[in-house]
Amino acid sequence: MTNASSSKFVCVSVRSLRVAMRSAAGRASSSAPSMDIDLKRQSFPLCVVWCPIPVITHLFPPIGHLGVCFSDGEILDFLGPKFVHRGSLGFGSVARYWRLDPKRWLANGEDVSNESSAAASSAADAAFDRGVAAHDAAVARASSFFSKHEHYDLFGNNCHQFVAHCLNVGAYGGKQDWNMTHLAVLVLLKGKWVNAWACVKTWGVFCALAAACAAKSWPALVAYAGAFASLTTWFAYYSFFLAQPLRKVFATPVAAREGRELRAYGDGRA
Repeated sequence: MTNASSSKFVCVSVRSLRVAMRSAAGRASSSAPSMDIDLKRQSFPLCVVWCPIPVITHLFPPIGHLGVCFSDGEILDFLGPKFVHRGSLGFGSVARYWRLDPKRWLANGEDVSNESSAAASSAADAAFDRGVAAHDAAVARASSFFSKHEHYDLFGNNCHQFVAHCLNVGAYGGKQDWNMTHLAVLVLLKGKWVNAWACVKTWGVFCALAAACAAKSWPALVAYAGAFASLTTWFAYYSFFLAQPLRKVFATPVAAREGRELRAYGDGRA
């Protein structure tokens, strides 16, 4: 082979290699799940999501329905006895969402947040991936446990308690005592509205009723406020004195059984 033909062969080979590398990179990036919020598809990766419950939320806007999402954006919510629903919220489209921080999960007993803050960017990326895996593992474990063992109670063991259990089994933020009151307050303070209309639909009826009561009948407004205070007091009492989150954490399967559940989850979605 002459020098000219040899150099031409090398150039073609290098060009082919570059094309192959770009193609492989494109496939890898396209297969990785997107972390972007997609309102049309109702996809909220790594988020706690909330929607109004008809009538109840219109009268008491902070009270609503809660769910949690896998890293690919699929929504899970607890809707009935031993029934965890997937794909959407049971009472309508998402109105508010709160994105969880993957670095605040404890993966395999390791504090991901501490490692990522001290590591280089490559280590931070690895820590992020471990946090995402820990998020998905916690949601899968909690979903399996509630689907097999937990009964539903609107005023007790409800959708908020399911999401709290997801956080507890993964020790999100180093805590295992999350409850419905914590989540209700955090969604109220940190949750983002999907759009302005969602906010109007949630608070509009309440504001109109409150204004009408204030204008025509102060006793009615006081009774309205008393009903809301009574509900808030009950939910707080249940959360801190009756829920027993650690009991559920200790009862939730781990280790080998967890791995089988996650593999089954992945096979079912393939």
